[in-house]
Amino acid sequence: MFENSCEYIIKQKNEGAVLFKKIGLASSYAAVAVLLSILNLAFAPEELMLLFFAIIAIIIGVAVFVSWRFVCIEYEVMISGGELTITTIYGKSFSKTMLTKSINAFSEIGEYDESSYGEISKLSIQKDYVCISSLSAPTIYYGIFEEENERHILYFDVTEKAVSLLKKSNSSAFRASERRMSGINK
Repeated sequence: MFENSCEYIIKQKNEGAVLFKKIGLASSYAAVAVLLSILNLAFAPEELMLLFFAIIAIIIGVAVFVSWRFVCIEYEVMISGGELTITTIYGKSFSKTMLTKSINAFSEIGEYDESSYGEISKLSIQKDYVCISSLSAPTIYYGIFEEENERHILYFDVTEKAVSLLKKSNSSAFRASERRMSGINK
């Protein structure tokens, strides 16, 4: 990797809303399988029952294959040439670019904590991008930028190298304490 660039992955932890979605999705798979099996036992002719159970298994397998990736999300963060690109990776197989923005376009970049929460909550934010591993992650930063006359905010986990590149690329918008910067993992 070049000295003026960095790339890292943010993996969502299985907690909070992510865990709730996974439990709900797994429960719905089980409920559909049970319902279809009951219908199969009640209405299918005995000689076709095994075939219908195979069809049920295929239906559930396809449903899992298609939908499970949307609860297994990772974010790839790349900072290079003064530009920040965040790509959403669904189930390690499908990716979509969420945001590409020049670091100079951010009016403010800083650590997300209780004091910044109070300041941000007073702002009129039209759109937010959340790319964090956990709400309790110690290295959450935010970036505020304007796009099409609307104020947007990005929340993302950072590494030490990412912080140094953000600060180097847009020092006038950068707000972070030395305590926070020295505690970031590489």
